[in-house]
Amino acid sequence: MKKFLITAMAVITFVGCVVTGAKEPVKAATSQTVTFSDIKGHWAENDIKTAIQKGYVNGYPDGTFRPNGTITRSEYAALLSRVTTLKPASSTSDVFPDLKTHWSKEEVNKLVALGFIDPSDYPNGFGPEKPLTRYEMMKWISTGLAKSDPSFQQALADTKNTLLPTPETYKGGISAEQIPYIALVKGTGIIEGFEDGSFRPSNTTTRAEVTAILLRYAKVEGTRADKYRALNELREVGTTGTNMTSLTKYRYTTNLNGKKTSFADILDKPIKLKNNSGSFKVHRIIFVDSEGDQGSGVYAPMFVSNVPSRFKNSYFVFSDISLTSTLDKGNPNTLANGMDNGITSVTHLDGPKVAEYGLPTIPVTNPSSFFVKGQEKRFWVVQFIDKVPIDNYVTYSVKTDSGDVVGIILNK
Repeated sequence: MKKFLITAMAVITFVGCVVTGAKEPVKAATSQTVTFSDIKGHWAENDIKTAIQKGYVNGYPDGTFRPNGTITRSEYAALLSRVTTLKPASSTSDVFPDLKTHWSKEEVNKLVALGFIDPSDYPNGFGPEKPLTRYEMMKWISTGLAKSDPSFQQALADTKNTLLPTPETYKGGISAEQIPYIALVKGTGIIEGFEDGSFRPSNTTTRAEVTAILLRYAKVEGTRADKYRALNELREVGTTGTNMTSLTKYRYTTNLNGKKTSFADILDKPIKLKNNSGSFKVHRIIFVDSEGDQGSGVYAPMFVSNVPSRFKNSYFVFSDISLTSTLDKGNPNTLANGMDNGITSVTHLDGPKVAEYGLPTIPVTNPSSFFVKGQEKRFWVVQFIDKVPIDNYVTYSVKTDSGDVVGIILNK
């Protein structure tokens, strides 16, 4: 099983336990020598050793840790109830009848009282011995963050309509209701996803993954959401359709009434091409910094495989647009000439990310046949704008047919 990409680790202060199945976890000693036979060379070896040495988790009597063993709902609840430093305002009576005599009853009740677990998610009982899914793992800790600080609750609301940088956005596997919970753990760096960028919410999870992820959760709990740049990008996209101000030095201009413009003002509104070759709408505008060999920003892995040297002083601008051609044969060059705003384009995406993430774009072969007169086509395009102005400043603007305008400026 491929691992989650786990970066920094955090120290947590909870009493460890053995995850053993349908019985109460056994308490671990405060510290112990790590001698388990099945963790050497495992991707989470150091994480497991740290957790065991601190007394957070334990192994099995046969001398194994079983890092790839699956976790049940009850086992995860027991761990999470010890990781969190939050205290319930009041006790909760038994919510789930199937936990009446189960060893995890108190731990589950605590998480319900804290708001980590929503009883309505389990109308037919908690099912304590059912394997935990990755989505359950992510949702419980996301709601935990929301209870730890109001800014995370707002972040959940802000990311409801965000673009998740994962192949599952276009290839399927993530439902609309799951998006904000996944965005929160992604944006805070608690869970980065698998090596291919996927989250696989319906899959089960393992002892090793849970150990590492809960260590990281403990570090984030109680902080503020605006501390995390990746989360700021996801929130901005969810509320305005772009991550521009979170990632770049570009800022919005003000209109004649002294009000700051915003990409949110022009989203999904018709814009007639200046040469009358058609019209288009902007749905999202995603910026990626050219810093590093593969770019930077939360959306870099979704769109950029490498940064050519000629673009090192530019920002990548990826636009999700819909275009309707009025031409019998919609030549991309003709359509592009009609845009003339410097932000959007009719330049197709290229490279391995198109296939890896399932990104819809203009076909490379015979693109004119892609644009059928009168038919709206939705796709991603790319443009490059200055990262460092040649003169004192550089500015761009887009105006819709209804008169709404967005302007952006970068000062030297």
